Amino acid sequence: MVHLERLPKPQILMKKEKEWTAKFVNSKTMRPDSSKYGHKQIREDLNSISFGKCFYCEKKINHERQEIDHFIEVSDKGGRILAFDWNNLFLACDNCNRKINHESIPVNDVLNPFENSDQEIMNNLDFEREQIIARNNSNLGFLTIKKYRLNSSGLDYYRLRQLDYFNKILHQIKDNQIADNGRKINQIELETIRRFAQKDHAFSLMFRCLLEKKGFL
Repeated sequence: MVHLERLPKPQILMKKEKEWTAKFVNSKTMRPDSSKYGHKQIREDLNSISFGKCFYCEKKINHERQEIDHFIEVSDKGGRILAFDWNNLFLACDNCNRKINHESIPVNDVLNPFENSDQEIMNNLDFEREQIIARNNSNLGFLTIKKYRLNSSGLDYYRLRQLDYFNKILHQIKDNQIADNGRKINQIELETIRRFAQKDHAFSLMFRCLLEKKGFL
């Protein structure tokens, strides 16, 4: 998870949000129409916000596996009126969208990528290799990991693949340094390494934590 900035409300919601909300609130259906809150404009803007990553775990997700998550579920108290609220729509992978219900872990008890800064997120989350942990036994970190299942074996696998790729590049840079009379790392190599911590990269929080520990940031 990293801090995100919400784009302006998509035009389709400017035109249709009130109409769609009224029809759903007054209906007896349990779920809102996914073709509406998953409209192409909405999906494209959510993709742009996070560079095609899950808002929670930062896994890159292609169009076929993207899910539009209601941060406040429509089944929660007051949730129906937020079914098409732009600020309530998040892009999620299938793992994180199977989050623990809000009665067990309320959203006010976990990190929010739109409300918490990068530093606040880093104060509560850390990594041991591919495994996400709560920094300094942070309860906020523990609950965030638990609610969105950020420590699932599937996410560990994807994070480990990214780490393996990073380590291959790092080893190649070190080999080049040795072959070049043990020189210091140059700017191009440093930028290559720091690229992993940029917000458009998968699991950028993990790499930012790693690079800070290694003194590359």
